[in-house]
Amino acid sequence: MFCTCLLAIANIVVAQSGNVLVLKDRGVTIKSFTKDNYIEFEFSNRQWITGQIQWVKNDSIQVKQYALQTVMTAYGTYGQDTLRLGMLTLHINEILAFAKDKNRYQSVFANGAFLKYGGVLYSGLNITNSIINKENVFSSENMPSIAGGIVAYFIGRWMNKKNPPYRPIGKRFSVAIL
Repeated sequence: MFCTCLLAIANIVVAQSGNVLVLKDRGVTIKSFTKDNYIEFEFSNRQWITGQIQWVKNDSIQVKQYALQTVMTAYGTYGQDTLRLGMLTLHINEILAFAKDKNRYQSVFANGAFLKYGGVLYSGLNITNSIINKENVFSSENMPSIAGGIVAYFIGRWMNKKNPPYRPIGKRFSVAIL
């Protein structure tokens, strides 16, 4: 009798859904958020929202917004002050991007900064040396070096655009509620 009741209840019970917000990279879950987790994302009005998740439902979430500000204390040192901004309820389609994790190193090679600065400095050094040596700056011997620096700069800008400091929702990243 007890086993029959237990079997009947097990067939009736349905697992809860809609309690976890997940960020996916090409369909693979890379980060999940539940109630009371810290979240930082770009809202549909291009404003970055930080806060604590209050609840996650079928297609929306509620975030208790707050902002951390660095302030000077009475002793002349710096500390963190919390500014509470209130509740925000939003649909998951209003999330445009997620911030990358803090304290995560982003290489100067991956974000293109090395090529951007190196290209400008290389071209500038070539032009400066030509002026100092009283040579023609735009001579046929010097132009490939200057052009190489300019090309390196534009490749660095392209790399910076391809590796932003956030995770944009679109082709690669997606967001869902499980």
